[in-house]
Amino acid sequence: MSKSQIINQEKADRFMKMFPSRMKTLDKQIRLVKNCSRKDGYEWGFTDKVPICFIVIFHNLTLCAKKFGLEVDVKISGRDIEEAFEEANDKFHGN
Repeated sequence: MSKSQIINQEKADRFMKMFPSRMKTLDKQIRLVKNCSRKDGYEWGFTDKVPICFIVIFHNLTLCAKKFGLEVDVKISGRDIEEAFEEANDKFHGN
C-alpha cells in the first residue's frame, strides 16, 4: 500500500483526530467482550449467539476494511463469511 500526499489538511487532521480514538474504543470493547469467554464466570456453550454475533461483526469489519482499501478474507469454520452472513444477520437482528 502506498502513501499519497495530503490534499486537504483540514480533512486529514479531522481523520487523525477521530480514527485512532474510535479504533481504541473498538479495541477496548473487543477486550471487554473477550472477558465473557471466561468459563469460570459465564456459560455460553448452550447458545448460538456467539457464532451469530461474530459472523455479523466480522462481515461488517471486512466491509469497513474494504472502504479503506484493505481486502480481508474471513472464514468461519472453513466457510467464507459471505456464505454464513445472511442467515446470521437475520438471527442477529431478530428476523
